[in-house]
Amino acid sequence: MSPFLLRVLICLGLWTSTRPLAAQDGQLLSGEVTCERCRIAFDTVVTIGGLDGPGLHVVARPSKVAVDRLGRIIVTVTPIPEISVFDSKGRFLRTVGRSGEGPGEYRAISHVNAGPGYIHVFAHSQGRVLLDYDFNVVRMDRFPGQVNSSFVTESDDVIFSADVPTQRAVGHKFHILSPSGEMISFGGEGSVYRGRSSTFYKLTGDGANTVWAVRGGANIATRWTLTPEPRVEREFARQLEAFDDGRSDPPMFPSSWNMGLMLDGDGLWIVWRAPDLEWGERVPAGSPMTEAPPRLEYDGWLDLVDPDTGLTIARHRNDGHLLGFAQGSRYIVAYHETDEGVPYLHLLEPRLSGS
Repeated sequence: MSPFLLRVLICLGLWTSTRPLAAQDGQLLSGEVTCERCRIAFDTVVTIGGLDGPGLHVVARPSKVAVDRLGRIIVTVTPIPEISVFDSKGRFLRTVGRSGEGPGEYRAISHVNAGPGYIHVFAHSQGRVLLDYDFNVVRMDRFPGQVNSSFVTESDDVIFSADVPTQRAVGHKFHILSPSGEMISFGGEGSVYRGRSSTFYKLTGDGANTVWAVRGGANIATRWTLTPEPRVEREFARQLEAFDDGRSDPPMFPSSWNMGLMLDGDGLWIVWRAPDLEWGERVPAGSPMTEAPPRLEYDGWLDLVDPDTGLTIARHRNDGHLLGFAQGSRYIVAYHETDEGVPYLHLLEPRLSGS
């Protein structure tokens, strides 16, 4: 959706932040795989990591990865206020950013995504910094909140999920921020601030008028149509035994979580994780993380879902730690740590066979 279209909708009164949302009743679906012949495989695109070398200080268990339209790989990790840039072969190119409050300066980078013409950098409680493809600062849009997931459209509007307690955005789950700084919020039922929410969403879309959202801690996939006004078109609640078994009240670590989404011609790809069945240690959420390699604690899963029916076409279980999709790409990010503690990030391209 273009910034011009957003302005037209606002001027015509067709898009208001308090308008009730029309939604269909969600469908409760089994997570059983429907295509017995279908198989998911991974091709390794590139590996980045090691203990020594330029730019590798951001390679860690909670790393965030994006891929821009030039194929450059952008890696960040909170709370380091720097961005490491690698080429498509994993060779280090440069470091961008430094600590501070001015243009191109960050306290902590929470998320990066890349669109056709801009790189969107979200800094914790600082807002969005828009960079061009030479990494020059184009503009800064300041707002509170922490952005952990986003989707960039073909017109470089960035759609993201975060608590943004500003006058227009408060109480809404989702926000659209144009390159010119105009922000529209939706997905809420009023402007009442109920305190910081622990609900996070992963997002993907078709680049134009459709956005999919999946909650981190619940298998509910929701498809939004954005024009002429945001509305829920479809909602699937998926029952997955391995995922459900990894959830508890109160929350324990390690736990199940949806890690990322990607939409392509095959369908809706959902990356999720669940505790490894052979790992028996569970501690209260928020406790210090164990020193065990994450591949021992988690199993990584990838589901391919039919976006029309919500049925699961194929599933892959990986004895590793999948971080989700590299933003702006169709590559899955896998984190691997050797027994000696050497960290690596692998970009994997999924493919479907046997359908």
